[in-house]
This record gives sequence, C-alpha cells and structure tokens, in this order.
Amino acid sequence: MAKVTTSSPVRQIHGKTSKNEKGYYYVTATGDQKFRVRPETYQQKRSPKQLWHTESFVWAHKQIRNLWSDGNEVAQITQDWKDAMRRDAQGKLYADAKGWKYAQLQQQWKSEHPFESWYETYLQNLSAQAAEKTASAETSEYMLRHQIELLSAQIDELRSRLNNR
Repeated sequence: MAKVTTSSPVRQIHGKTSKNEKGYYYVTATGDQKFRVRPETYQQKRSPKQLWHTESFVWAHKQIRNLWSDGNEVAQITQDWKDAMRRDAQGKLYADAKGWKYAQLQQQWKSEHPFESWYETYLQNLSAQAAEKTASAETSEYMLRHQIELLSAQIDELRSRLNNR
C-alpha cells in the first residue's frame, strides 16, 4: 500500500494506491510528485534453484490431486500420517495428512531429480533456446554478442587443448 507523508504542507504519496494500479507514485529530488507506469515483471525472473523448487511443487501438486480423488488412498494416507505421529522424516509436525503427503512427494521428486543433474539439463535447454533464437531472422544484438562470447570461449578451450598435446 502507498505511504502518505505529512512532513511537507502538501501530502505526498509514495508507492501504489491499490493493487490494481498500473504504476506507482514517487517523489523526485526536487520534491515533485510523479506517477510512473511499470509492468510488474520482477516475479517472472527466478533463479534456477527457485525453478527447481517450483517443478517439485508442481509435480507434488498433481500427484496429491490424483491421490485425493480416491477415497481409499486418503484413508490409507491419513492412517500413515497418524502412525508417523504427524511428523515427517526431518521431524517437522504437520496439521493434516494432505500437507504431510505433499511434503513427502516433494522430497521424492527432489531425490529423483537432484539439483546438479537438473541444472545441467536446464543449461542445455537454455543454450538450445539461445541457438534457436540466433538462427532466426529476427535476432537481437544481445543474443548475437552472447553467442559470439560462447563460441569464443569454446575456441579458446580447443586451442589450449591443442597446445597441451
């Protein structure tokens, strides 16, 4: 929510006035109040570790939805949760069986897809996407320069291998 300051005779607003606002208010160094329209894209840029966690959440969510559609499975999971005294392997206490099973499913996905191997695949996909973008007719200058840097690094590595023979 926006902050309203009362330090000056004119009340000035800082930030968004509502969550539906397309931009925000700010005050310049001269004291003028301005409004800037800004799309909120900062949530879209996430680290690889966050993307890995997100994939585990998505997979666990799909699995829990499938498990909870069957009444027999729910009864068994609830009994297992009670037998485990509402705790998981790390000792964390869960209020319900669904959350307990959800956490187990996440850990299962993470053990089947270790971050290092997932990250290697992620980087290969990124480089394939970059190569695809540079092969198209409408390529940005940034992508071309990035591809040149990557190829230069590969050339330097091959030269050093050749010199070491």
